[in-house]
Amino acid sequence: MRLDFKGWIPWREIHSVLCLAAGGGQQSALFASLGCRVTVVDLSPEQLTIDRRVAAENGFDVECIEGDMLDIDRLLSRQFDLVYQPISAHYAHDVRRLYQGVHKVVRPGGYYWVEHWSPFQMQIATLDPWDSQAYRLVEPQRYGEALPWIVSHEHSPTAPSICWHYVHPLNDLIGGLCDAGFKILRFAERQQSDLSAEPGSEAHLAAYLPPFMAIFGRRVPAETPNETAFNPKE
Repeated sequence: MRLDFKGWIPWREIHSVLCLAAGGGQQSALFASLGCRVTVVDLSPEQLTIDRRVAAENGFDVECIEGDMLDIDRLLSRQFDLVYQPISAHYAHDVRRLYQGVHKVVRPGGYYWVEHWSPFQMQIATLDPWDSQAYRLVEPQRYGEALPWIVSHEHSPTAPSICWHYVHPLNDLIGGLCDAGFKILRFAERQQSDLSAEPGSEAHLAAYLPPFMAIFGRRVPAETPNETAFNPKE
């Protein structure tokens, strides 16, 4: 399933969903099609326009809020069964602050599904990463410092597009989630590799280093800090 590629989400418990930094008309529409009450927060008004259009075209009721993922606890005064965040945390300079905000808008016992771009793959050279024998790791981890991501080749006839992102260390991506009050239930990498693909391509690089990792956590209810392990099949 597109929303839950490992089958982790306990769907019978999910009625309200916050799609965080997830504008673009994809996740919000899918959750709405399952009968969930959906709110989507994104910093881009253009992306939210797509969510509104897709919702209108399909008769869905989707609440769209323009705002920063680091300030959701200020934007929202209610709690959700599930906060669902596709790959977007690398645009935030402080992932621990992000997690703390998410914790405030997830109900006790509720869930947080977040997928990250692998910080190790983000440290690979963006231009000509394959040196005919291996991939080159060129960027150090710089806490709180944005790094450029060049998305088109320097020899392209058009000017390269540059985005800025943050390489968060694992002690923040994983440890920070626990420190914010979540219990990690599941962890997995997406397998999108093809060793026979052209060297330097995304599929070939993924055979050496999977690009994305998903974490599924649960806000631990204050009254049951030592709850038993979660079984999604129950």
